Amino acid sequence: MQAKQQLKHRIIHAVCYELILLIIGTPLLSLFLKQNLTHTTILWIIMSITSVFWNMFFNFGFEKLETRAGWTERTVMIRILHAIGFEGGLLIFTVPMIAWMLNMSLFHALLLDIGLALSIVIFTFIYQWCYDVIMQRYFNTAPQH
Repeated sequence: MQAKQQLKHRIIHAVCYELILLIIGTPLLSLFLKQNLTHTTILWIIMSITSVFWNMFFNFGFEKLETRAGWTERTVMIRILHAIGFEGGLLIFTVPMIAWMLNMSLFHALLLDIGLALSIVIFTFIYQWCYDVIMQRYFNTAPQH
């Protein structure tokens, strides 16, 4: 796949991921934290923008790892590794955001973010799998995130 096509593919992949997660996650976060929906939406959007950039960077590196390791198929274990690696790396960026925006300690923000990350790992796993199937079935492309 050409570099321009890869970039376009990465942007579509990341934006779709974040939009679906935003639509599902914002109201749930607001209810769980008993916070104003506007406040949690702003937090979620900032975390989403961060996540989009992390998504593109992480997936670029993950594809390099796949190539070096000789992985030719995305097995369940590779998908689990991908989801955990993505969410684990994202914690580094989002914990300080949560602490600041929700006026809580870094420790409490870490606990909240771990809870969010564990929930999102399931979403990430399902999203990646569905995205791969759609791209392969309708666009005849191998997984390239």
